[in-house]
Amino acid sequence: MSRAAGWFCRAALAALPLAWMLAPQPLGAQSGGLLTQSGQPLSIEADRGVEWRRKEQVYIARGNATARQGKTSIRADELQAHYRKGAENRTRFWKVTATGNVGIETAKETASGESAVYIVDSGVFILRGRNLKLSNKSQTITATNRIEYRSRELRAYVIGNAKVVDGDRTVRASRFVAYLKDAEGDKVALRRVEAEGGVVITTGTEVIRADRGDYDSESKLATLTGNVKLTRCENQLNGEKAVVNLKTGVSRMVGRVRVLLVPGDSAKKCKRADSARPETTGGGNAAQKVGSASGVKAGTGLAQRIKVLPRPRGN
Repeated sequence: MSRAAGWFCRAALAALPLAWMLAPQPLGAQSGGLLTQSGQPLSIEADRGVEWRRKEQVYIARGNATARQGKTSIRADELQAHYRKGAENRTRFWKVTATGNVGIETAKETASGESAVYIVDSGVFILRGRNLKLSNKSQTITATNRIEYRSRELRAYVIGNAKVVDGDRTVRASRFVAYLKDAEGDKVALRRVEAEGGVVITTGTEVIRADRGDYDSESKLATLTGNVKLTRCENQLNGEKAVVNLKTGVSRMVGRVRVLLVPGDSAKKCKRADSARPETTGGGNAAQKVGSASGVKAGTGLAQRIKVLPRPRGN
């Protein structure tokens, strides 16, 4: 092919969607997740043209490039669609890479990052960069290193300043695994988070810190282990394990517990309901000693209600 003919082909491809890419082989439906492969055609458009490298079996689109298939779209400064030749010499795309200002939209979620790689056969999408985000209508997951989203398993591995916002509750950690679920209206919702490394859970009234944490979005229960510190207003509970109901505000500390209570006017500002006050579950006399030392009325059995006593007059 002459240089003039080659230039003409590249110019034509830059001006039109890639009609010759509209026949990828179906790989089985993946319930509408990222880059669903349902046998629908794949089209790619770009402002600065498209390059077809036959020997490398890749199409490269540059300049506000967008790939669309059904309700899913991927946009980036540069897109590369890698393919293989299957039966009857038909094109089968197996990997898509995106670089620069990556944005992904599907019927269920949106995602963004500096770069992304999608492995079609396994349904795995890997986002990298500083400002990573995976979100739906009710929850948002962010990170500064890597988000690996496995669409078939509805699971996300989040690394580097990992954070998930679930309503008025926030979970932070060095890394965590987020388990998702199919929700009403063809959406995806957060089911559970397993967090590790500097775990911090915050609500409108409390902050909980621990080495590890397990947060259940459905029951609103958080189980934390390792150097647990629960701060509610100015009161603190410290222990090795805690089970916190973030919906009712009831907390249970397991094992040896240390409690710091701040009575008086500062405690009244919290205006907590009786059912929202923390509980401790300790080991017999150890728990009662903590209660007595902290000015707390001890209860019977292992569980005891912590009550802030009024400040004596004249103090």
